[in-house]
Amino acid sequence: MESVGVNALLERVLGLEGLCVRGASLQPEGLVVQVRPRLRAPRCGICNDFWRGYDTRPERRWRHLALERTPVWLSYAPRRVECPAHGVRVERVPWAAHASLFTTELEQMVPWLWRRIGLPATRRLMGFSWSTAEHLLHRPVVPLPDLKRIEEHYLVGADALSLRCHAQDLAVAMEHLGKPVSSEQWALRSPAALEAAGGVRPQSMGL
Repeated sequence: MESVGVNALLERVLGLEGLCVRGASLQPEGLVVQVRPRLRAPRCGICNDFWRGYDTRPERRWRHLALERTPVWLSYAPRRVECPAHGVRVERVPWAAHASLFTTELEQMVPWLWRRIGLPATRRLMGFSWSTAEHLLHRPVVPLPDLKRIEEHYLVGADALSLRCHAQDLAVAMEHLGKPVSSEQWALRSPAALEAAGGVRPQSMGL
């Protein structure tokens, strides 16, 4: 089994591109993760171009998606750059939009949940006040999330010993994959039925 350090493990758990984890601590307000941009050179928060650093601001935090019931905060002391076009500006960070107090993934999650369960349930689930939830709902600068990883169905595994007992469940799984199974195939109640429908033997599908 592959062994990884705590910081590398947190980078995988957070799943955010373009940042390095420097440490973490569990505090009363939640899990505070110290991060920094993977790129050393700072970029202007407006035009996204690389410019010479001006100074460093005090450490600040961005609210991220919670881990189960534990709130997660990303902590970093942002630099300021001297941009010829926009003056002295706080650098752009890869995990959040400019001048935002929340990570991009969190800002994307709020409208996605609102469309499916409504604002009251979204507010309770995310642990936000009404004003914070409405603010995130109407922010126009955040791009829509990639819904493929949330809404697409994946066949994780199938148990060849359960074909006789759970033929209907496997038929539903194959239907989601775009490979419907006929009633005649499932009437056979044999591993060959799944193989004929999906081209994969059940023994090779288990984890």
